[in-house]
Amino acid sequence: MITKKNISVLGGGCAGYSLVKQISKINKVKIDFYLGSNINKNNFWGFWKFNDFDFPTELLSGKWHKWKIITNRCESIFESIDHPYCLISRDKWINHCKDEFNKSNINFYNNDVFEEGGVLKDDNGKKISSDLIFDSRSLRINERTYVQHFKGFVIESDKECFDESTAILMDFRCDQSKGIQFIYLLPFSKKIALVEPTVYSFDIKADSFYFDSMKKYLKNNYGLDNFKLISEEKGAIPLSFINNENTNNSINIGIRGLANRQSSGYTFYFIQQQVNKIYLDLSKNKKPSNTEIHSSLINFLDKIFLDVLKTNPARASEIFDAFGKSFNGDEMAFFMSSKIKYKSLLRMIFNLPFKIFMNSFLRCFFK
Repeated sequence: MITKKNISVLGGGCAGYSLVKQISKINKVKIDFYLGSNINKNNFWGFWKFNDFDFPTELLSGKWHKWKIITNRCESIFESIDHPYCLISRDKWINHCKDEFNKSNINFYNNDVFEEGGVLKDDNGKKISSDLIFDSRSLRINERTYVQHFKGFVIESDKECFDESTAILMDFRCDQSKGIQFIYLLPFSKKIALVEPTVYSFDIKADSFYFDSMKKYLKNNYGLDNFKLISEEKGAIPLSFINNENTNNSINIGIRGLANRQSSGYTFYFIQQQVNKIYLDLSKNKKPSNTEIHSSLINFLDKIFLDVLKTNPARASEIFDAFGKSFNGDEMAFFMSSKIKYKSLLRMIFNLPFKIFMNSFLRCFFK
């Protein structure tokens, strides 16, 4: 049972803002919100719509009831009326959170927070001492970490060439020599789209790699030579199982708190689930006891999948092709949102290349 409500939230990203938006509504809660000095540029977050996350639809930058996975062999088309693929921008979400804050309960600090001798301190040397600390600070990615890294470009073409009805989640018709690469393309109109070269590898590429990859893809697949660059985004998501070490009064959230799917990311939606669990506990005057979002089964499946990709990168497009053939639109939305439907899960298992998945299953099971 919590008797005091002095709470520190560390990190001014999606998880930090989303949590403060919710818990600032609880009576008698006092929040120290450490935003940090590194203000992120605007970027986009994708997710499938479900009724357990309610949000103003005007916040969306895009919504698609159809989406594709494309390989050199074929393309898989998905459609869902009830669970469209949605896109929201960081700036719109952060501003929405600010509008929802009960600011009388919040103290804002632009200080960075560091750990020194097991103690959290701000950059003035002041100890962070609260009844509860929620830590969403960014993780440092080292060179031994398998990473999904990307650079996205919102472009306007000089001709109508995009199918605005259909999002392209993965298109493998691009260079595979630098790691597993696909293009993520979200069309906002016939002329404007987010085009995002994405790579699974251990090393993050120079900015020129992503730009050249984007230009070549547009030329080869859309016959597009001329376009205007509107904006850019860049990011890297660790595709690994982070040691989630909470202490008695410090709880990790966001990517630091294992909110993302280890095989694919899609962290925004999972952060909202995590934040809601914390809010419900605190509103009942309870200390949050379990902030984990993904089941042991989901985590084990992701571990196997990542092992397959790391040990068989040349077969990535074949694997995603088989993955795509395993689901209809609703089933894929459920699976990617960590809502398991066992019938479609079994279909996926039988469709995937047996030998390489069995080898990875045995490695992961006995590791």
